[in-house]
Amino acid sequence: MSEEPPILLVAGLGNPGLRYSRTWHNMGYLTLDYWAESKGLTFKPGRGDYFQLSYQSPNGKVLFIKPTAYMNLSGVPVGRILRYQDYLPENSLIVCDDVALPLGTLRIRRSGSGGGQKGLSSIIAELGTEDVPRMRLGIFTEKWRGELSDYVLSRIPKALYDEVKKILAAGSEAIDIILEEGITSAMNKVNRRSTEDTNQQSTDNKR
Repeated sequence: MSEEPPILLVAGLGNPGLRYSRTWHNMGYLTLDYWAESKGLTFKPGRGDYFQLSYQSPNGKVLFIKPTAYMNLSGVPVGRILRYQDYLPENSLIVCDDVALPLGTLRIRRSGSGGGQKGLSSIIAELGTEDVPRMRLGIFTEKWRGELSDYVLSRIPKALYDEVKKILAAGSEAIDIILEEGITSAMNKVNRRSTEDTNQQSTDNKR
C-alpha cells in the first residue's frame, strides 16, 4: 500500500471583514480559529491575500491559511502558495462550509467536484484538478425558507452558538487526525461518526 501524500497546507475558507465574521459561509475560518486557539496559536497577516500560521505537526511543518480574497476567489491565494512552496494539490486540505449537508455533518473526501461551494470550485479551477482533499462542514437547518445564497451569508443565530461550537470542536479534532494519521484514517473515523450522529439527531427529531 502506497504512503499518503502529507498535508502541508490547510486552508479555511470564508469572507474577510466584520460583516461576514459570524456567517455560515465563514465556518472554514471559524474552524481554523478554534483549532488555533486550542493550540495557543495566532494567525498573522501573510505576504499575500491571506492570514497564516505555521505549525509543527508530528509528521512535519504545516502552513495554515485563511484566504482574504473573498470566497469566490479563494483559488488565487491557495494556488499561489502551492506553486511558491512547490506543493501538490494533494498536499492541501480545504476546510469549508457546505449548505448541501445538514448542520453538524462533517465530510472528508480526497477528491471530487466543488459541489456548488464557490470557494472550493475556485480552488479546483485554479489548480486544474479535483484531486484536492477537503473537509466540508454541514450548515443547513430545516427552518430556513429563503434562498440558499442568502442563507450562507446570514448570521449564525445565537440560539445555535452552543451547537456550532461542538461542530467547530469536531472539525478541529478532525484536522488533528488528518495531520497525525492521514486522510484515509480520518475518513474512516470522522465520516462514520458524523453519519451516526446525524442519524441519531434525525431519530430524535421524529420522537
